[in-house]
Amino acid sequence: MPSFQRLTVEEARSLTRAELLPRIEEEQKYWYARIHHCRMKPGDDRDFRTFNDIMHIAINPSGFLTDAGYWTKPLGELGEL
Repeated sequence: MPSFQRLTVEEARSLTRAELLPRIEEEQKYWYARIHHCRMKPGDDRDFRTFNDIMHIAINPSGFLTDAGYWTKPLGELGEL
């Protein structure tokens, strides 16, 4: 499994959607592999829930494509996360 850093809410607030997308894709692969290979451990549910929250906010924001900074402004600046 590739080595990477899991996303945190604080980090996601400082990144733009364009920067988040590749990170979300990699972490999604990580979590789905853990789930499908029955490798989830106690406490993983909390981390997986945090990842899902970040992913859903980044993918389905409240102001979808109405803000000119959709791809270029950090989520924290847009008030999304």
